[in-house]
Amino acid sequence: MKMEYRKRPKEVTNKQDQRSHWEQKTPQDQNPPPKKTIIITFGTHQATFEVTDRETRSLYEALNTLDPVKRETERQPGKEMLVYGNGGIEGFINLGMPLRCFPEGSHVVITFSKTESEEKEDNKVCGRFDQSSAECVVFYIHAVGSREQRILRCRELDKEGTKVCVYGFQGETIKATLRKDGRFHSFVESDHWKLIHNDTTIANTQPVDVLQGKLFQIEVERKKCPWAVAATQNSELEDRNFSELKGYIVNLYPTLKREREKLRAYIKEESEKGKKTNVFKAHRANFRKLTQNSTPGKVFKLLSQLSDSVGLLVWDNNGNRGSATCFVFKGLYVFTCRHVINDIVGDGVEPSQWADILSQCVRVTFEYQVFPIKEDSYCSVEPWFEVSDVTLDYAVLKLKESGRHFPTGLCNGTPSELLSGFVYMIGHPDGKYKVVDGCTLVPENEQRRKSEGIQGKGAVGGSDPMRYIYMYTQRSFQKNIHEPRVVTGDNTFYCGSSGSPVFDARGSLVAMHTAGFICEYASGVSSVIELGSSMKHILDDIKENHETWYNEICVFKGL
Repeated sequence: MKMEYRKRPKEVTNKQDQRSHWEQKTPQDQNPPPKKTIIITFGTHQATFEVTDRETRSLYEALNTLDPVKRETERQPGKEMLVYGNGGIEGFINLGMPLRCFPEGSHVVITFSKTESEEKEDNKVCGRFDQSSAECVVFYIHAVGSREQRILRCRELDKEGTKVCVYGFQGETIKATLRKDGRFHSFVESDHWKLIHNDTTIANTQPVDVLQGKLFQIEVERKKCPWAVAATQNSELEDRNFSELKGYIVNLYPTLKREREKLRAYIKEESEKGKKTNVFKAHRANFRKLTQNSTPGKVFKLLSQLSDSVGLLVWDNNGNRGSATCFVFKGLYVFTCRHVINDIVGDGVEPSQWADILSQCVRVTFEYQVFPIKEDSYCSVEPWFEVSDVTLDYAVLKLKESGRHFPTGLCNGTPSELLSGFVYMIGHPDGKYKVVDGCTLVPENEQRRKSEGIQGKGAVGGSDPMRYIYMYTQRSFQKNIHEPRVVTGDNTFYCGSSGSPVFDARGSLVAMHTAGFICEYASGVSSVIELGSSMKHILDDIKENHETWYNEICVFKGL
């Protein structure tokens, strides 16, 4: 046996190399290994246990020596174990953390989360499990970045006020420590981020040695990959950027002008009926009242989940660059606006060529939050273009299968028509990072519904009055909307948020944003009104004109 091992030294296992010093001594020199005791509570039923184990073992290994932990884990299939400190140590703890990093008698609480880490598969434990003889360094990170960036993979931890406990070993760089941690998004692979402590900035190339016990916030620089440059080439003015729809495209969509004139007529009528009331101020006051109210936690969480299915669509067609919003409807199919397709392919191109052009120059990403986007986060679209409509301004594209996981579709039952006065729009305005925009419906929508109930479809111009909705957003009441550089003509429509899904407070998909336009009031001031197409009418149109696709994709959900 000795000769065999001399000839084949590589067969010596890694476990021998990794044994601690006490394990490698001769039996007569061995001392009992140091141990550490930790108090454990289950968050669900408050049962408390103690575990005592070798300091070299990880928290996860120690927890799994307890039968109650094993049983609870088996009772929670498909869920992720989360452990946070409740005494002696703070924050959500990396399960790979060695017991020697814990103060004696530390108290931790175990919970299980339905919201799993994005890259977590088959109950794989997320954490680092390497060992080192160097001293352990424990520090804390705010769960939300300095610019409200999402920095953690686990959505359950993505909350203000939450912090995570991070451990490293002396001599490691901050970047290496966070990369090994396993819970942070891909920004840790880049150099474009740093730690902030009070007013002090610490580069990620610095060692972790001086971080012990301190709380930091991560700041990620806003770097753009080549496709993101295409998306944001016209986004230099953060607060005053209004992307205009090209004139020839406006002429292809007479519905835009028709709906705008209906709304303007309504505003004029309201102004004349209530001359003692400033309609602009009344609408602005209502908007501020509704948007200043706090968003319920369950609605905030719901919107956060829905936003995963909203993507940034960018294109570069031989120098013709731009961006729009899209969203996953079901499977590989995404919705956006039909006028976006016109903008991509260009004027005068035969429709028979559109599918090939789209597959060559369009890319979609669902990962543009705030931190830098990796080039490989973009996916292509298939040379497929069969479902669209000019009147309701919608188009369906098909993502190219690439082995990656795509977000859940928003096809969630029959779209609601019972819109309240407040809705939420999620999108990438003017190619910027993803935002949730609280919107109020223009009161004209309420009158349309009443009119429809009394007189039927002939109430407003002989058309179905609820095919479209009108919305006020954060940019609707900006002071300088009426300036000449913004209001450029009667053919002007704004398209910065085209393709953004609109939801009610229950998370139902109720509309898709198409374009915005200027509406002037009797007082001489103006506001931007956003127009959206009803999802119910979009699906009704698909059912009538694209029945095969509708039956294959939509009927499964009972639409």
